[in-house]
Amino acid sequence: MWHGIIVLCCMWSAFLLHETLQQEINIGAFFYDNELELEKEFLAVVNSINGPEAEQTLRFNPLIKRLKPEDGSVILQEYACDLIDNGVAVIFGPSSQSASDIVALVANNSGVPHIEFDVADEEHMEEKPNHQMTLNMYPSQLILSKAYADIVHNFGWRKFTIVYDADDARASARLQDLLQLREVHNDVVRVRKYQKGDDFRVMWKSIKGERRVVLDCAPDMLVELLNSSSEFGLTGQFNHIFLTNLETYNDHLEDLTADNETFAVNITAARLLLNPEPPPHFQLYGYVTQRDNVVSENPEPPRTLLHDLLYDGLQLFVQAWRNASYFYPDRMLVPRLNCDSAAAGGRSWQMGRYLTRLMKGTSGVGSSNFRTSHLQFDEDGQRINFNIEIYDPTDNIGVAVWDTRGQITLLDVEMKVQKKIVYRVATRIGPPYFSRNETAMELNMTGNAIYQGYAVDLIDAIANEVGFEYVFVPVADQQYGKQDKDTKQWNGIIGEIINNDAHMGICDLTITQARRTAVDFTVPFMQLGVSILAYKSPPKEKELHAFLEPFGGSVWVWILISVFAMSFLKVIIARIAKAEWENPHPCNRDPDALENQWHLHNTFWLTVASIMTAGCDILPRSPQVRLFEATWWIFAIIIANSYTANLAAFLTSSKMEGSITDLKGLSSQKAVKFGTIYGGSTYNLLADSNETVYRLAFNLMNNDDPSAYTKDNDEGVERVLTSMGDYMFLMETTTLEYNREQHCDLRSVGEKFGEKHYAIAVPFGAEYRSNLSVAILRLSEQGELYNLKQKWWKNSNSTCMEEPDPDATPDMNFEELRGIFYTLYVGILIAFIIGITEFMVFVGQVALEERLTYKQALIKELRFVLCVWNNKKPIVSGTPSPSLAASTPRPSLQKSLEPTPKSSRRIVLGRSSEEMRELPPPPPPHSRSGSNSQQLVARQREARV
Repeated sequence: MWHGIIVLCCMWSAFLLHETLQQEINIGAFFYDNELELEKEFLAVVNSINGPEAEQTLRFNPLIKRLKPEDGSVILQEYACDLIDNGVAVIFGPSSQSASDIVALVANNSGVPHIEFDVADEEHMEEKPNHQMTLNMYPSQLILSKAYADIVHNFGWRKFTIVYDADDARASARLQDLLQLREVHNDVVRVRKYQKGDDFRVMWKSIKGERRVVLDCAPDMLVELLNSSSEFGLTGQFNHIFLTNLETYNDHLEDLTADNETFAVNITAARLLLNPEPPPHFQLYGYVTQRDNVVSENPEPPRTLLHDLLYDGLQLFVQAWRNASYFYPDRMLVPRLNCDSAAAGGRSWQMGRYLTRLMKGTSGVGSSNFRTSHLQFDEDGQRINFNIEIYDPTDNIGVAVWDTRGQITLLDVEMKVQKKIVYRVATRIGPPYFSRNETAMELNMTGNAIYQGYAVDLIDAIANEVGFEYVFVPVADQQYGKQDKDTKQWNGIIGEIINNDAHMGICDLTITQARRTAVDFTVPFMQLGVSILAYKSPPKEKELHAFLEPFGGSVWVWILISVFAMSFLKVIIARIAKAEWENPHPCNRDPDALENQWHLHNTFWLTVASIMTAGCDILPRSPQVRLFEATWWIFAIIIANSYTANLAAFLTSSKMEGSITDLKGLSSQKAVKFGTIYGGSTYNLLADSNETVYRLAFNLMNNDDPSAYTKDNDEGVERVLTSMGDYMFLMETTTLEYNREQHCDLRSVGEKFGEKHYAIAVPFGAEYRSNLSVAILRLSEQGELYNLKQKWWKNSNSTCMEEPDPDATPDMNFEELRGIFYTLYVGILIAFIIGITEFMVFVGQVALEERLTYKQALIKELRFVLCVWNNKKPIVSGTPSPSLAASTPRPSLQKSLEPTPKSSRRIVLGRSSEEMRELPPPPPPHSRSGSNSQQLVARQREARV
């Protein structure tokens, strides 16, 4: 008996072992009739997992339920319950074509894991308890929205339009982070919706001119949408479209670029990052792969994202089943459940819930078992970890990778070889930045050779640094770029770039906030400000009597009257002063008469000498005359110092060109008009500013009639020159410096204000912008930008005098002081005329007295005058020489020795009146009766003296 029991146990163990080795697990799946490729993928993956039949220890048996688009929730519930009754261990699907969650509810009640592989609606809080058994392989819509916002921010887009399908209920959740920007920046972020069957041209026309578009659409509608946008310029070279659908790479966009040469838009798309090595069974189906930068494509139908997600779902379940079987081998049998009993609160499959927890806890980071990278779920079964690959769908080459931390990493791949582009550079005629070379035009040269200027040399230097070809395109309207308030269209250089007629724009183009909303800019290549250009009035020639102008004419008249009056009054007061009468011969104690030294010519001399601070050798003695003279000296000191103080300021007044020294002074007067370029950067600076001075200046310019504005700088410079001081022009300091070098009649007024920058304008998203910026920085570091400015700003042929420092003390020149010199020369001339006249009369007297001819006497006196080293001259009074006296009769000699009248005496030059007083007095009358010989000897001695 025991032997039979042992045999039965062995047979039962062998049966259980066979059942274990040949365990068969049913897995259910839902597919619609139009999802035949997905069904084939499902079967292929299951067969690949099962492996060869001889080696099978665990076999997964697929049970598929096919659906029709019209099937509702009742049919889905019936099919789901049928799968539960057949003992399936997991249910896959259905896809997003189903609008019902009945399968998730049935799985949740029965405890059977449920795996979705297509996009689903975001769960609400009240729905989460009914979806505990569900996992979704498709990325979470909330995290996708964050990824799209990060990518757009990385593009540097500040203005763009979001376009999505109005019938797609999930689009708003997928784009919610971008849509929230519209609530904050409604003027720069626009939203457009479309519906299938609409005329898409109406939508594209409403955003004509838009350069950046975020397009969310199904792959089967993409080509039609892009084709309809071409006639509105949205597929031009400088436009950028970002495609958010994760399956865009299957739509063969390369056909658009191959058939349409005008289709040059920059397209960027997003897709889930896939592991580089596909599983072997993938070769059964056609798909695009990239290995070693070589793109290959199989002729079979292309793979979709759902293929990859379905594969990952199967791999995830198989991995969880094997892990659970290792720990609980005896509990992995799937019971046959009933939907009705499960819904009524009956028994559910507990190991199914355990398998769900295992799958939610799986971390697929770095695992090669999955097709998509970084597989991870949250507690609600939503996929929260994945990588987004940013790629060019026309070439199917990835350029960057986004991760859930918000980081974007560029990929080191070689992009496609683009056709050679000759960049069009928009500019405007305006020296020194850009002008035509007349010599080159006379030689019939063409292309860039006929242009010259700072911008020409700068672009040439940048082209050599970066390596590109270019051609200059001067704009027809000669405008920098201004937006029309009515049409919202831009003209000038900015308009050329917006309309895709130019790749970049360069000249004296200022970076402004308005222009930054339309185009992008490189780093500045020149820093500047705004200053005032004014006419330099030629200095007025001073009159000969300019030195008299510190005092008015009436002051000089009163000074002359005072001089004559004081001289006359001084004579009167001196004559009535007893102390002013003195003895003419101090040695004579009893003089016959007293003399008064204050006669009219002495008082006049002292009065003038006091003003001139020259001093005098005659001084008053009486108290009243001294007081009188002291009062005059006080007056003279004040007059002299006042004249000295006013003379320098008056003679240098021509250095100051009026009272206008800055914009505030210019705005506070109305005599001189001023203006700027209408619509230019300086115009916008004053118009948009809240500063009082700027607003006042702007209002004054607006109220001027005729208009104070000009169309360009050349017109403003010409207006300043022709107005000759009645008009000033506000312009950039760099252009002002250039015009000052060209025109000597121009000058700068005040310090610069309103800091500005010149830069190269490029379209938004231009890939070459960073290369241009790097080249500009490199040229700046090498000093090339400074050399270019020196080359085109400094005029070597200029004859303009360098303007003096306005803060320095100006020097007075001869033109300002020539009147004083002329006065000196006239005074000297008059003195010499008087002296020569007196000398000629004196020569006549000498000729008469010495019995010489006039010529002999003149020669004799001239010889003596020219002997400047001889400072003594004998008295010549008609006395003959000693030899002549011996032969002269005595009566004649006595007659000649008689005292010579005072008026006819001539004394040694240089003897003063005090020295004359010290001479011995004449002998008394009674002594004249002495002997004639004694008198003769005395007379001769006196004559010799």
